[in-house]
Amino acid sequence: MNMLFKLCAAAALGALSACGSAGGNVSTTQGPTTIVKGSNPTKLFSHISKQIRGCWLNPRDPVLTKHVFRAQAATGGITKIVINEKTADGKRGLKAYVIDFKPLSDGTQIVAKSHRMPYGLSQKLTSDIGYWAQGGVNCDGPSSAGPQLRGSVSGPVVSR
Repeated sequence: MNMLFKLCAAAALGALSACGSAGGNVSTTQGPTTIVKGSNPTKLFSHISKQIRGCWLNPRDPVLTKHVFRAQAATGGITKIVINEKTADGKRGLKAYVIDFKPLSDGTQIVAKSHRMPYGLSQKLTSDIGYWAQGGVNCDGPSSAGPQLRGSVSGPVVSR
């Protein structure tokens, strides 16, 4: 059942990501696990970190209104970005979303996992990551066709 979900999610997110594809010659797979052939994990990490800070956490128009960003240096070859819920006093709370960057012999594997995001918002975030992994540089990304999902965990978290 878990494998069926992963295949369905990968197909759905691949379709979303294709809508905003930056084009070019970057070979990528899409979905909760994205593999970027011929890429450097540090370069992808830097680019996606910049996009997250500028798009999801932009103080003028944030997508994530009650979250904080944390980057972790490589441990065992894996670099990660962690989005945590923000506590009432503005500190880092529960882990909400994690993006791992793992070097492969022929590129980089990016694995995005929601821990406490609503399902629709999690899909939007994962789609954005796929778009940015292909070199996308704007905040509209592949999910600009519909209404911009915003906010923090405001209801029950649905796992699919």
